[in-house]
Amino acid sequence: MDAFRVLVMTKPFGELEPGRLAEILGGMSADGGEVVVRDGQTVTPGEPQRLLEVAKEFARHGLGIDVVTTDLVRADATADRVFGVCAEAGVPLVRVGWWRYDAGLGYQRIAAEARRELAALAALARRHHLRIALQLHHGTIHPSAAHALRLTEELAVYADPGNQVMEGREDLAMSLDLLGDRVACVGVKNAAWLGERLGWQPLADGGVLEWPDILRTLHQRGYDGPLSLHAHYPMTDPGATVARDLRHLREAISLSRS
Repeated sequence: MDAFRVLVMTKPFGELEPGRLAEILGGMSADGGEVVVRDGQTVTPGEPQRLLEVAKEFARHGLGIDVVTTDLVRADATADRVFGVCAEAGVPLVRVGWWRYDAGLGYQRIAAEARRELAALAALARRHHLRIALQLHHGTIHPSAAHALRLTEELAVYADPGNQVMEGREDLAMSLDLLGDRVACVGVKNAAWLGERLGWQPLADGGVLEWPDILRTLHQRGYDGPLSLHAHYPMTDPGATVARDLRHLREAISLSRS
């Protein structure tokens, strides 16, 4: 058996109805899903209760909702409703939104706002008995482990080597040393040079990240949480394309043990 639970992020499937979404993910032998709550998706911020239907359909296909990803950056009424439904659905982890860097505003101003909002979101999550996470993401004020730790000492962190390579590169072992058991999920994707810039491409096509090495480092540092497969590149058949990437990820997990 794989040491990790392997999830599929639902973003490529758009507004697919819950039963069909569960059928596709179950058919590709995913362990569970990272369900995106966003306009244009199966579950939206305006209708978060649809997550309960997704949870029911996932369970019928032997899947779990291990992570719900949101764009929430304020502890407002929308966040309260989304957190409430996540708690009812038994979701163990909710990913919040991000704070982009703006040179016009400056880091200190953005960071002060982020700290306030993250503290308020954390308090709201505690009322719903939820764990929430901040993702390491390029173009934000939290692209690395050290930057994330400057913003919050209480939230989990969603690591993402692909996002980090878009920003530059941070030694993964050092990131894991800094974050310790606060790493709640690891995003999986790859990028390649497209002319003078990096762009996303299928995981199965390789790229600048050596995933067997990354997975080996995760093993060595004691990480045994979920891996979530992301597909951010254009595709005509999401089911077949993501399934190909998922097979490649399982092969990389096997190689990481050798």
